[in-house]
This record gives sequence, structure tokens and C-alpha cells, in this order.
Amino acid sequence: MTSRKHPFAEGEFYHIYAHSMGDLVLFRNSRDYKRFLVTLFTANNKKDIPRLDRHFDLNLVWDIRDGKIDVGVPLVDILAFCLMPNHFHFLIGERKDGNISVFMHRVLVSYAKYLNLKYERRGHVFESKFHSKFIEDNEYLLRASAYIHLNPKGIRGFNKKERSYKWSSFQDYAVENRWGKLLERGPVLSQFDKPADYTHFINSARKDDYMT
Repeated sequence: MTSRKHPFAEGEFYHIYAHSMGDLVLFRNSRDYKRFLVTLFTANNKKDIPRLDRHFDLNLVWDIRDGKIDVGVPLVDILAFCLMPNHFHFLIGERKDGNISVFMHRVLVSYAKYLNLKYERRGHVFESKFHSKFIEDNEYLLRASAYIHLNPKGIRGFNKKERSYKWSSFQDYAVENRWGKLLERGPVLSQFDKPADYTHFINSARKDDYMT
């Protein structure tokens, strides 16, 4: 495995993305998407990930969000996400040097085990290395959030309707935050007077040159 061009440094932001192996479909139904979201939020702490096979839908996430379950100090700040059929994107803030690597390992391994067990398959689920882009400045931060939230435009029925795509955090910026403190919107959304202004920014960014 080749080394990264940049370290994961405390206080910095990164665009993280990972693809399935050989275009394997990662999410075949809504239950798979929900299972990944549960993994995403439960893996973001220093404690062991709970037995996720004992939980259904997003009830465990709601309990964490509402303070009914204490999972401890987050490893990273999750600013934005988008789950696509064969890949996903995160916008993440590093809380402590190296935490992103720990967090991503937990997410990828946990979901790969789930997928292989559920669909009775063997072998790798994800490419050998997740990808990352260092967010150099604030403009880049905003462009990355736009790129992530516009990702569903290639899915039938969602072009110019990306806000209604359930498996991204766009609606949590534009309407209401479903995840509470589990989703750290502040670094991006605080730069806009109201959510509608962020939606306008996203729509104006459709021809942006930001590429992964």
C-alpha cells in the first residue's frame, strides 16, 4: 500500500471517498443504506462498536443522538456525507492526528463483514485504500461540500433534486438536521445566513470544476 501525500493532522479537514471493488453494489436496498449509516455514527468513538446485528433501522443512532447511549468522545467531526450505489463520500474534520485512519478502518471493516455475511460472498468489498483530499482553505471546504451534496445528480430522478436524496446530508443542511450533534454542520453552514442561502450556493456550484 502506498503512503499518502499528506498526513491526517489535528484541526484540518479532508474529503474522504472510497469505491467498492470492481463496481460491486454496496447498497442493494434501504436496509443496507441504513446499516451503513448506523456504522458511520457508531464507529465514531473510542469505544467498541456495539453488536449491530441486534439493532434495526436507525434506532441505535437516534438513541446516541438523544443522549440515551453514551459512546464517548468522537474520533472525528463528520461534516457531510453521501452514499452512492458503489462508493461514498465524507467531509471530515480530524480531531487528533491519526483518528481518521482509525475511524475509516472501523467503518470499512464493519460494513464489509456485514455485506459478505448478508449476501453470502467472500473477498474484498472495498478497494485496498480509501482516498483522501486535504482541504487547503475555506473555499475548498465549501466546494467539497457542494461536490458531495451534488453527487446524486447522476441518479435517475435526482438531477436538480439532490436535496431529496435520503442517503446524503444535503437535506440536513437545507431543511432539518436529522442527526443532531452527530453531524457537525458548523464549519460550513455558519458561513450562510440561513439554510436557503446554502441551497442557493449548492445550485450555483453545479458547474464547479472541483473533481475527485
